[in-house]
Parts: sequence; structure tokens; C-alpha cells
Amino acid sequence: MTENKRLAAEDLSNVWKDNNNKLTSGLKLDLVQHLLQQRQSQEWVDAKQRVIKIMKLDQFDNSQEIKILDIGCGLGIDLMLVGEEATRLGKTVSIIGLEQNSTLIEEAKNLYENQKDHLSSSVSIQIVRGDILQMEFNDETFDIVRSDITLQHVDLPKALTEIKRVLKVNGRLIALEGSASNIFSPDEIMIKIYDTVLPNRRDGGTAIRLQFLLPKMNFELKGSNPTAFLQSGQFLASQDKDWIKMRGVSEMLITKGVLTEEESKDFLKRYIEACETNQILSTAILFIIEAAKCK
Repeated sequence: MTENKRLAAEDLSNVWKDNNNKLTSGLKLDLVQHLLQQRQSQEWVDAKQRVIKIMKLDQFDNSQEIKILDIGCGLGIDLMLVGEEATRLGKTVSIIGLEQNSTLIEEAKNLYENQKDHLSSSVSIQIVRGDILQMEFNDETFDIVRSDITLQHVDLPKALTEIKRVLKVNGRLIALEGSASNIFSPDEIMIKIYDTVLPNRRDGGTAIRLQFLLPKMNFELKGSNPTAFLQSGQFLASQDKDWIKMRGVSEMLITKGVLTEEESKDFLKRYIEACETNQILSTAILFIIEAAKCK
């Protein structure tokens, strides 16, 4: 094993940013299928419902148009959840979904077209392509900025600077992010490789970093709602059809010179066997962080 080399977080997220969703070898990641599988976790469904409640749309005046930005809107499912909540409450809401992957943008637009009849005429949804680090919105535009498992894929301080810029004074950031996750397995060799070569999580993960960064950037923390997240080997297997994602990780380990081809193949083999025999657990804590932009 090459000493002092590991994959960086951007190595993993770059696969998702590519519009073809594939690595140089041609290995293709089915983002749509992957995200739909992720949504089947009950913990995930519950967390999304909690985000809707924490948005507190009922506390806005009925005469006000609530402007909401959803960064990294993905398949558009969350856009519809917000729209349905606004419809239920009789609120006037303008929602913009920002996404940079063209495959996901098309999926989100199709979902909206198929389900927009469920929304009231006072709810508008627009899905646009853009970069969270250089958003083409005016200063102090939005009442709420939502981010669900997006900030972990970008330069966090730069993203927060842009979010702060586009939020109104007293506007709120509501971010669903995870703390550093861990995996556990009796295969000690596989665990040692995992800890050595994958992105370092000594900073506690994005959710923990947010709770220290936001006050420094003139945000007032309003709440931090944790939810434990435990995934079995069988669930991990269901999340990665044909092991495309892990095969991509294995390929990157070789390309980046982190592992030799033989070492990477052995790591992949051990990981798959641990999942298929249910000899692995993945743990994390999801935080729903609410912070208001100060004056």
C-alpha cells in the first residue's frame, strides 16, 4: 500500500458532477437508480419529513410570497414535498431547485410536470442549472435556503459565503447533513484499508463542521436535530446495484496511486463479501441544522 495517500472527498463527488456519470474507463453510475434506492430507507424518509416541519412555513404571513432555494435539488422529490406542504397550508411559495447535473435536472423537471397538478396555483417551482459556489441570484433574495446532503460535496466555506449572500437578513439555512460515518466488520484487513485510504473524517464530517463554521460567519444557530442512521450489509448492497459505486471507488484508488490493482481488487472483494454475508454495519448521525442569517 502506498504510504500517506488516500482519496479526497472531491474524488468521490466528481463522479456525480460529470454529466455522463461515468469514469474515464467508461464505468457508468446510474445516479437516478442510486438516489431512488437511498430514498427507501425509513430513516431517510423520516429525516426528510422532519426537514419539512423545521422549515415552519406556517409561521409566514399568508400575504407573503415565501422564496425558497433548494441547492443540489437532485431528482426534485424534495421540491415537490415543499410544494405539497405549502399547498396544504395555503401559502404562496416560489421554489427554485439548483442542480448542476443535467441527468438529474431532466428527472426533476419530468417529476414536476407529472405531479404539478397536485400543487395549488400559488406554488411555483423552477429547476435551473447552476453552481452553488457561483450562484446567479441577487443578494438577499431568499427567505429559506435548503441543502440536503449537498454541502459535503463542495468547498464548505465558499458555499456558505454564497448562501449567506443570497439569504435575506433573518433568512434561514436548513441543512440536512451527516457527521463522520464509520463502518464495522469482523474483516479487520478490509476495515484497516478503509480507514487508511478513504477521505479523512477527523473533522467530524460536514454536520459537525457546520456547527462551528456558521457562528463564525454571522449565522445564529437555531437548532441541531440529530438522527441515528444504521445500515446493514444487506441495505448497503441494495444501495449499490451491481457494485457500480464501489467498483468506481476501486478504480479511483488505482488511478490515484493509492492502492495497486491487486490491493484494490482485494479490498473490493472483501467489502462485497462482507455486505453479501451481512458482516458489516455502517453508522452515522444525520443532523438537521437550522441557522438564521444575522443582521
